[in-house]
Amino acid sequence: MPSIRPPRIVRPGVLSNLKPTSVVSLLAPFAAYFSARGAPLDLIGTSNAALDDVVSVIASPVESTPSELVERLELLDLISDPQSAVNFEDGYEGLVARLREADDSAEDLAVKILIHAPDVAWREFDRQALQAKRSLVSFARNPELKFLPPTAHRVGHLENLLRPWFEQNARSGICRVHVREEAAGTSFVIRHGDLLKRIGVVDEDGSPSSKILRPERVDVAHYRHHTGEWQISGIGRRLQELYRQAFGMVFHASPTALVHSKRYSLEPLREGPSILKCDPASRIQFAELAALKVGLPGGSQVLITRGNIFDSLAEMNSSLLQRAVLLEARIDLKIAARRRLVPVILNPHRDKVCGLHLDDAIEPWLAERGFSNPCHETVFLESA
Repeated sequence: MPSIRPPRIVRPGVLSNLKPTSVVSLLAPFAAYFSARGAPLDLIGTSNAALDDVVSVIASPVESTPSELVERLELLDLISDPQSAVNFEDGYEGLVARLREADDSAEDLAVKILIHAPDVAWREFDRQALQAKRSLVSFARNPELKFLPPTAHRVGHLENLLRPWFEQNARSGICRVHVREEAAGTSFVIRHGDLLKRIGVVDEDGSPSSKILRPERVDVAHYRHHTGEWQISGIGRRLQELYRQAFGMVFHASPTALVHSKRYSLEPLREGPSILKCDPASRIQFAELAALKVGLPGGSQVLITRGNIFDSLAEMNSSLLQRAVLLEARIDLKIAARRRLVPVILNPHRDKVCGLHLDDAIEPWLAERGFSNPCHETVFLESA
């Protein structure tokens, strides 16, 4: 089954912005597939209808659709999308100067980079994947077990440890891991199949039908060198346990090297609104408690999302903020040079944090206010 994220494989207009020679270069490895579906590539450039036939084939994947074709089109979609903020001229001037021709569009240049410098294209894919908003579980490492650098052999070992679980849990045995070095540590992008899904489609005759496809899922993991902390995404406790043991085994030589860190805390909120006051001249210019889930003394849970959260708690019961169990909070941050507020969600009971985890302003602010604890050695020994 192809790895497809329906309903769109490539943005409308991307192929139409390509020169005929670029379309052929992009799709040439899959010429036999297009010919078999009645859209031969050698007719592209002779008429608009030929390109329309190719686009129709791309827009209606079938069971025989090569997963490599889908992967190539998705990558082209990302690196040519102006919303992705991928500017090859900023970091790859020499490559751009060598590949670009006078009549190339941005999409033409993206195709050439995809074909002649695939490592650069994947680097940008990984950067986008790492910057996406995700929910991460925090783990501390055993301080006696050092971090082992991610060599090609170790990354291959990690993939081999992960593949059987994905295959046994109906997600296919496809698993690819990419490594990216960041300023604060080492990041990993894990691409794997998800559970099969049935979606509605229109077949080549225009009749409604359905297809069973396997979407792709992307998880990430970060190792922070200065704290010894791992932060790993992934839906479900079983998948998290798989990642905990696999990353511990490969990069610390022990499947028990990582434990839940107990890193995050909501206790500072009991101090009231003062804990969120910020200096407008600092990187974090403004902070607001946008939502709070609490456990009441009787055992029920309440989620407060409107108005001033602190005032709402006081109206319910003047002592509730001190007596309730603080389960989860969303704090909206205004970061300098960012137009929109950045939401950060903390769930200490699950060791989870959700937000723009690679922004270097967030973690220091959380630590300064007491929402995070960087002392992992102490936490590990207490949890052992």
